[in-house]
Amino acid sequence: MKKLFIVMLALLLSCSLLFAGCGEVQTDPPIQSGTEQNKDPEPENPENPEKIEGLEVVSAEEINSFETDALRLFGRTYLQKKNLCLDNGGTGFEVTFFGTKLEADLVPMTDLLYYRVFVDGDREGSLKKPVANRKYTLVKDLEEGVHTVRLVKTISSQNGVLQVVKLETDGKFLRPETRDRVRIEFVGDSISVGAGIFGDTKGVGCTVDNSDASKGYAYLTAQALDADYSIVATEGICVKKVKGWLSISMMEMYERLSSVTAGKYSYPKEGHDVVVLALGTNDGFYMSGDPSYTQDAFAADYIALLELIRSKNPSAKIVCVYGMMGVNSAIEKGIEQAIEKKGDETISYLRLPTDQNGADSHPSLEGAKAQSETLLNYLQGIL
Repeated sequence: MKKLFIVMLALLLSCSLLFAGCGEVQTDPPIQSGTEQNKDPEPENPENPEKIEGLEVVSAEEINSFETDALRLFGRTYLQKKNLCLDNGGTGFEVTFFGTKLEADLVPMTDLLYYRVFVDGDREGSLKKPVANRKYTLVKDLEEGVHTVRLVKTISSQNGVLQVVKLETDGKFLRPETRDRVRIEFVGDSISVGAGIFGDTKGVGCTVDNSDASKGYAYLTAQALDADYSIVATEGICVKKVKGWLSISMMEMYERLSSVTAGKYSYPKEGHDVVVLALGTNDGFYMSGDPSYTQDAFAADYIALLELIRSKNPSAKIVCVYGMMGVNSAIEKGIEQAIEKKGDETISYLRLPTDQNGADSHPSLEGAKAQSETLLNYLQGIL
């Protein structure tokens, strides 16, 4: 009996130990501070996006849909078959990214196109020519970090359209910093797109090789202001009269995407802060060959354009500039006559310095700089 009790006691103790062992809770080792291997990945949270140096990371898909809050766009850009189209001289984009290089798939619609690339606020830029539909390295071998790259089409709409298909980086795209900037629009002719700026009065006329919108007075002024800008201009254009080979006037072009794309332009709801109207030079040439086109007739055309511009920019200061290629007194008086008749205190006239040292007596680079400085000083006084 005693032996049976001992055996039963032994079985009871074994079962107790077995159940005690089955009920033991196993825990993971404690997470050490600073170790990454034991951290769970953070879930995606649109309210708390990934950031690099304070800038939000954006997807390549968002960049390549060319959304205006994912990158900065300059000028009257538009999409065609999902490609970003750059028509007018000075049109372009600016993208911010973390990495060492930026590439672009470009489609030049003619072989007359050039573009200039500016990196991290550089004012000079690097001139490039697309020669085929392929991927171009805009910048490379940068120190890894946050960079801003701007591409500007340097040739006017008359010479063709440059399309941007896709942008790629070896790092991550970033949403640009948002801040209030001056919104400025330039309405002009060949002078406003830097025609012949690298030419010589003793050499050939204005060509795509000696012209550069990013070196004309308009772009230089926008660059100095870090403005959100648009340049609506092309060679040979007049206020309302059609001159020679150009079959469009500014009264028509101002409502279009460009001189070569007839689609209607959708104006920003808030309009521009400043519109610089820089026409009259070609009208003067037209006037010299047609005695019936008088100062009064020009003034009436100029008033019509001022009214069109005002209808799209209700609160803008409009600065009418003239004189960059010399002064025709009938044109200058016509501009002043139009402004006086409008009686609008936010419309003013400014004569810019004359320079005819570029190709076809257009302003040279030095002349464009002087014109920009004069305009910049004036704008800083009225803004």
